[in-house]
Amino acid sequence: MKSKIKGGFSILLMSLIFYCMITTKYTHALGDYIVEFVGLNSWTGDNSGVHLTIIYFGIPFIIALLEVERYVINGLNISRIHVFLIFIVLMTIFYLLTGLIVSNIKKNSPGLLSIAFNPENSSINYSTKDKELVEFTAEFELINYSNEKRTFYISIDRPSYRQDGIEAISFYTINGEKAVFQLEGNETKFFSLNLNDYKVVGGRRFQNGSESGTIEEIVLTDDEGDKVILNRNNGFFAELSR
Repeated sequence: MKSKIKGGFSILLMSLIFYCMITTKYTHALGDYIVEFVGLNSWTGDNSGVHLTIIYFGIPFIIALLEVERYVINGLNISRIHVFLIFIVLMTIFYLLTGLIVSNIKKNSPGLLSIAFNPENSSINYSTKDKELVEFTAEFELINYSNEKRTFYISIDRPSYRQDGIEAISFYTINGEKAVFQLEGNETKFFSLNLNDYKVVGGRRFQNGSESGTIEEIVLTDDEGDKVILNRNNGFFAELSR
């Protein structure tokens, strides 16, 4: 009986440690929060560079892997393929539980924290002439998990803009008023913003040039000036943004 408990615990521990190193659509890698809680950096840069969490958790993962070899494969005579299948099942359970928990948190979060950004199929494309925009299109999807309507302003930002002192991209009506956007309760909406419908302020302005790619950060602001930043790596769980 003891050997079965040790075997089950070693597989569970190995799977949990591995899950802590993975970034999901719901959260940053859970290990990032543990590492930062004890005062260490989870990345060498600002969510870029070398992912140090993998190094910190990689060593205990290898130890747990050896324990699985000892107590499960050798001790209980369970084949490696069956151990791998158990590992996949546990990882799936962890992922589904994470989704269930954070979806519920998002649903009950106040204000703009209930909104998520879906980075898939997001894009931004623009070109300038004499530092003036001649073409601009930004497309992205936002989801409101709350039952209540949310009203907000939208900006598009990126870390490189802040480093270079460049103003975030914001949107105004053709009449020059700040553009107001909204999501009904439980609504998923695809936004397509262009120069035909909005005046666009900010962003990198080339003398003559263009830029395209995916949107890195969506910044939502309410009437009180409270902001929520949703980035492409973690658009779902704004409460845990660091």
